[in-house]
Amino acid sequence: MQSTDYKSRRIATISKLKDGIAILPAATHMTRSNDTEFDFRQSSNFKYLTGSNEPDSILVLTPHAKKKDHLFVRPKDRMQEIWAGRRLGVEKSKDIFEMDEVYTLDQFDEILPELMKGHSEVFIDLNNETTLFNKVKKMAMGLDPRNRLKMPTPKAFRHLNTIIEKQRLIKDQNEILLMKKAAAATNKAHRAAMAMASSAHSEADLHNIMNYVFKKHGASGEAYGSIVAGGDNGTILHYVENNAPLIDGETLLIDAGSEYGTYASDVTRTFPINGKFSTIQKEIYEVVLRAMKASFSKSSPGHSLEEVHMASVKELSIGLKELGILSQSLDEIIEKNLFREFYPHGTSHWIGLDVHDQNPYLDKNFDPIKFQKGMCFTIEPGLYFQKDNVNIPEHFRGLAVRIEDDILITESSHENLTAMIPKEIKEVEAACQEDYKQFL
Repeated sequence: MQSTDYKSRRIATISKLKDGIAILPAATHMTRSNDTEFDFRQSSNFKYLTGSNEPDSILVLTPHAKKKDHLFVRPKDRMQEIWAGRRLGVEKSKDIFEMDEVYTLDQFDEILPELMKGHSEVFIDLNNETTLFNKVKKMAMGLDPRNRLKMPTPKAFRHLNTIIEKQRLIKDQNEILLMKKAAAATNKAHRAAMAMASSAHSEADLHNIMNYVFKKHGASGEAYGSIVAGGDNGTILHYVENNAPLIDGETLLIDAGSEYGTYASDVTRTFPINGKFSTIQKEIYEVVLRAMKASFSKSSPGHSLEEVHMASVKELSIGLKELGILSQSLDEIIEKNLFREFYPHGTSHWIGLDVHDQNPYLDKNFDPIKFQKGMCFTIEPGLYFQKDNVNIPEHFRGLAVRIEDDILITESSHENLTAMIPKEIKEVEAACQEDYKQFL
């Protein structure tokens, strides 16, 4: 794996700023309770442009200055480092991250006004960084109120995130490699869960073993809060309790993926707790799997997430008719969204540094983005039959099936990054017969 060229990423961002200065903060430690904190996770946009995992830093990009990229970092502090861990400091940060200039954070108020000169706009996160934005706005408005400097100073403020997030839409080879490593750890964890599932265990048992296997295979942990949902818990799209007993004869829906090098995987599998699908479970599963494969057929350059979604919608709607759930014509089911009672969510989202990567879904003409080589997204069709739905046969109520894989667009087609995780019925049932201890 070659080192990532973060400098080139910053240059690409600078080229889009025109007359604007960009200000991008790192994440900070978030309080969990009282004097304890959540595990630190770096801001995705900051990580993308710097490679730095240090909290409380600020990146400033100045297209109209001789020196283009500037980083403000925590100063070296022996006592603070004894308590909370090592800091890189100014000199190491400049060398490691290839910055034109690096300063300590306490110099920010003094240096930023000078960096603003020559720029007519400020690009900053307008949605989530209220305190920093208000501070920067006050600096900018007080910099040259009567235009005596005879040079541009910021008078307008624009949202920075959309520029970076558009860059992040196309993954480079290092990003793809990290996503493949996340997929590999996720494969091991899902196989361990399939092998361990039985009425002798609980949702919590499987959740715990998956987290262990993620880390055992190099991941930092979960990429998002896992869903481990037995029986009708699977009909709750964002089920989070993960603490119910597993019941023989029911299915288990697990939506879980690991994070590796800050890159996410996102995978869902549904399988029988006792290792063998019942006839009705199998019928529903086959409809969902067929929908997934229909969406695969639209996963190539020139197609879009909307086409991927509609491919699944069509097959799921056909399946609902075959199952006897809906009786209307296929056109009516789709036009009137009658399928949404059983398939209420979309089929895909972008994935990368974030499990729901904040990349654009529409182009400048408000048309769906067309796939290009290097784009990554999920495909996750499902069917959910609510327990309280008296309008469907009783044997469907409380059943849920979702299957999800991570897709990379290639030169002429696609690569399924998570294809190695069992999803064909025979593969799933065979995986359920394995010894979970081999994954520990």
